[in-house]
Amino acid sequence: RPEKDAEFLSYLPLCHVFGRLYDILGALSMRATVNFAESIDTLVSDLAEVQPTYFPAPPRIWEKMKAATEIRMADASFLKRILYGMFMKAGLRNVDRVMEKGSRGIVGTLTQGLGWLFVFRALRKKLGMGKCRQAISGAAPIAPELLQFFMALGVPIFEGWGMTETTALGTVNPADDVKLGTIGKALDGIELKLGDDGEILIRHEGIFQGYFKNPEATAAALADGWLHTGDVGEWVGDHMRIIDRKKDIIITAGGKNISPSEIEQKLKVSPYIKEAMVIGDKRKFISALIGIEFDTVANWAQRKGITFTTYRDLSEKPEVIKLIRREVDRVNADFARVEQIKKFHLIPKELDHDQGELTATLKVKRKVVEGLFEDLIEEMYA
Repeated sequence: RPEKDAEFLSYLPLCHVFGRLYDILGALSMRATVNFAESIDTLVSDLAEVQPTYFPAPPRIWEKMKAATEIRMADASFLKRILYGMFMKAGLRNVDRVMEKGSRGIVGTLTQGLGWLFVFRALRKKLGMGKCRQAISGAAPIAPELLQFFMALGVPIFEGWGMTETTALGTVNPADDVKLGTIGKALDGIELKLGDDGEILIRHEGIFQGYFKNPEATAAALADGWLHTGDVGEWVGDHMRIIDRKKDIIITAGGKNISPSEIEQKLKVSPYIKEAMVIGDKRKFISALIGIEFDTVANWAQRKGITFTTYRDLSEKPEVIKLIRREVDRVNADFARVEQIKKFHLIPKELDHDQGELTATLKVKRKVVEGLFEDLIEEMYA
């Protein structure tokens, strides 16, 4: 419905279903002003300038914004760092309380109000979230820790799920019934169920009619009147949790099934890690290709007096490898031994959508990246 002062920031290709649904149909229905980002690289600064009231984004954008916050706080005054640390801890406790009991309580409400006054109000504005009424994460699973971070800032992000084949419609976490780590409940008029192998099946009026000039793929996708999504999931009460893409699940040489995306999400919570691709199908152990978050790692290196010239040079510094090793060890502690990353390699370049290494929503194209860095992968298993 029309909404006063609605502002959108368009940054995804308008040919992509995510951009088409929100930036065109959503804007028309709300009579919103649509602002266009200069580029995906300037998105954080564009957000601060536009201050959108609604902002949908894939997890990579939220990760980038969190990393920008880490840099800002690292360069802040001693007093600001103390206040940020104190109120962020209080904010995270409040998030846990809301998830468990449904409210912050009197003390939590007081600390959140003080945090808003002294830290979060200014920080939200610098992130471009000062006027945001609703934020959505979609296109890929997002780490619960990332959602907790933004909820502590006072920016509730509602995780949802959909596909091009479903007109981007599927599920969302309702504002009054959020379960972190899930994609929420089916929207009105949408049916969901799990196949015998755990694949998520969906049915509603907006399902596509088929793939262009590909009747075989269409028949396979729309078998039995349900769209076979290719995502493997499980029910968490009446909410759905995505485990991984069916084709991406790793089966190790020992026969263990492992979800790479779950490990990758945890890695990318780190402000120092931009990309992570877990490897191990038909291998004896799990490894990973990792791309550093250049701005954050560069800031860290400068504060440590470490000189460098390029992205590759920075990635090859022993101190940086040691830094990422600590982040990997932190993540490994959350997983069973067979799921832990035994070896990793830092990639020597940033992955680029224009070079076909990332999708339009900034997800890693696994086959492309595996081929690009085949020598690094084989080196880890030599």
